Amino acid sequence: MDPEVAIMKIRLYRMVPAALLTLLAGVCLAAHGQDIKGGAGLKSLELSTDLSPSIKIEPAFVSSVHAYSALVDSTTVKSVRINPVPLLKQDAVTINDAEVSPAKPFKADLRSGENTIAISVASPNQNSVQYTVTIIQKDLSGQYKTELVQNGIWRISDYAGFPPNQDAYLIEGSAKAVLIDTTMGKGNLAQLVKNLTSLPVEVAITHGHGDHIGQMGQFAGTVVYMSEKDKGMLPATLDTSKFQWVKDGDKIDLGGGRMLEVIDVPGHSAGSIMFLDSAGKTLAVGDAIGSGMYVWKFIPGSSSVAEYGDTLKKLESRLAGFDALTFLTGHHWQERVPLAGASGKQMVADMRILCEKIISGEIVGTATSASIGARKINVLTASYGLAGMWYDPSNIQAKK
Repeated sequence: MDPEVAIMKIRLYRMVPAALLTLLAGVCLAAHGQDIKGGAGLKSLELSTDLSPSIKIEPAFVSSVHAYSALVDSTTVKSVRINPVPLLKQDAVTINDAEVSPAKPFKADLRSGENTIAISVASPNQNSVQYTVTIIQKDLSGQYKTELVQNGIWRISDYAGFPPNQDAYLIEGSAKAVLIDTTMGKGNLAQLVKNLTSLPVEVAITHGHGDHIGQMGQFAGTVVYMSEKDKGMLPATLDTSKFQWVKDGDKIDLGGGRMLEVIDVPGHSAGSIMFLDSAGKTLAVGDAIGSGMYVWKFIPGSSSVAEYGDTLKKLESRLAGFDALTFLTGHHWQERVPLAGASGKQMVADMRILCEKIISGEIVGTATSASIGARKINVLTASYGLAGMWYDPSNIQAKK
């Protein structure tokens, strides 16, 4: 461009009246769906439940799109919180004629099938915009969602991946495949696995809690790798004749250079173990360090915070040589940030630091409540960096 022409353009821009700039700004806002006359519209629209911090809506939210839908599981979700945020603070928002605000989300009780929610945004000059959200409540307990994590590794999510679902992982070698955990969905998990791989399949269990062993009965006669420390959690009717009780350092050879190494990480349960795939740079963690939101350290069988901290130091040392590592978490939907690359290792370090700060008293958790079956118990919740923990305040120091 000619320098004189460029200088002339700069001078002309500087001469543009403020009123014209305001008009141009208004045109830009209109292009994003904001009403030029009154500014009515939504800036964001979020759906959630106590267990699902974010429910996906279709299509992805854009202010100029006024109709959305969401699918929820009828067996676990009976109501949904709806939080619409207006573009302008002075605009009034109502849902089904009830006034709402970001500090006061709307609770919608659901019935089976389609539930249509009407959202109205009105500006002070009476301009208004209408939005609708159709929430479809459906039994998803028999459905699975599969995702290829990397070549030869699939994530299998029960309840069609709808939170609070569980995740299993199918890992292939050249000679056989291993299914890590069996979730608690009600579908035909064994057939799904057969559809994914033609190799013989064995099972590995990260720990004995019901949401990770729920469909083990579908794999009767299959070799199962598990820590014997969690054996007491298995159903009394389950045939354990094919079980191989593994411990820290044991290895499962899948062929083709793919090996799963067992790492003991007691804390969430006495028999919590991880499976390290050095070739694929993945670590199947179950619930041993949580899945990004918190680790439960208050349930029966949990070690003290001090003992858990010592375990994490050993885990850090074992993982020190990896420049990148993808965590295969037991509940992928809980990941606030993807636990891949450096973030997974950072979460382990943050969890160890959190333990140290709880032990020293530098961090004192906030009182909350949790349930074990029908029994309500009081626990503390605390966080540091990427790590979070729910713990029993009477179980901080190791028992002598």
